[in-house]
Amino acid sequence: MEPPTKRRRQDTRPVITMMVHQDKSKHPVRVLLDTGCSIALINEETVKRLKLGKREHRHQRTIESYTGEKVPGAGQYYTEKVKLQHRTHYSWEKFEVSVMDPDIDIFLPFNWITNHPP
Repeated sequence: MEPPTKRRRQDTRPVITMMVHQDKSKHPVRVLLDTGCSIALINEETVKRLKLGKREHRHQRTIESYTGEKVPGAGQYYTEKVKLQHRTHYSWEKFEVSVMDPDIDIFLPFNWITNHPP
């Protein structure tokens, strides 16, 4: 008798696809609209993949997870301004670079959602 197969839990998080503009090209990114997040974050793997410019903070910032624990590797770098597109809406954003869930490229915080309503 074979063991039962595990069903993957359906992801119900509000993840949408947006585009990052870079020179004359566009790259799709998976964006989590996170009402509990207070700063815009970008996955360090996404920064590498898209070859985005980043700068080092003079003093490392403390970035905490939703549980209040310090996120290792976060708070040392931030991106230069990135042109972000959702459908016909555009904005320029700076992001804190962080280790993140590999299924998410960008976390957008509550203040972004209120300033750019759908």
